[in-house]
Amino acid sequence: MEDRDEELIIPVSENRVRSTFMEDFRNFIRSQVPPDRIAFDWKDPENDARGHYPVDCRVNGTIRPLFIYALPSDSKVKDATISLLTFERWGLDCRSLGIFEEQETINRHVLARFTDVCEKTFSSLAGETTRRIDTHLRRLMAAGGKSG
Repeated sequence: MEDRDEELIIPVSENRVRSTFMEDFRNFIRSQVPPDRIAFDWKDPENDARGHYPVDCRVNGTIRPLFIYALPSDSKVKDATISLLTFERWGLDCRSLGIFEEQETINRHVLARFTDVCEKTFSSLAGETTRRIDTHLRRLMAAGGKSG
């Protein structure tokens, strides 16, 4: 048997890349919002006992809770759109924010439907955009979640 140095190639799957985005998203939110105001993977206990309409992050402690979605793919954007429409139908009084991994990669029809139901969106979690997200979050938390 020969000793051969074979290059081990481990493919990086799309799910692996997404998990990094989700980790980055959670770390960013943790750096901006006090821990006692964050609920990751939140589900409405009254209307959604089975958890069909999860929210990536609920920010509490405001007049209207803020539902934040991390959006790496068309599928996730579609799910978030359905959840926000369902919450609207249930009469939940909340604010919504979507943060894309790379908004340019989202199908334009999927994106159009989402932006019709989501209050505020950011195209990525990179560079100058993080400062804008931080400013937006601070404004919402300081204002108690009031509109205006």
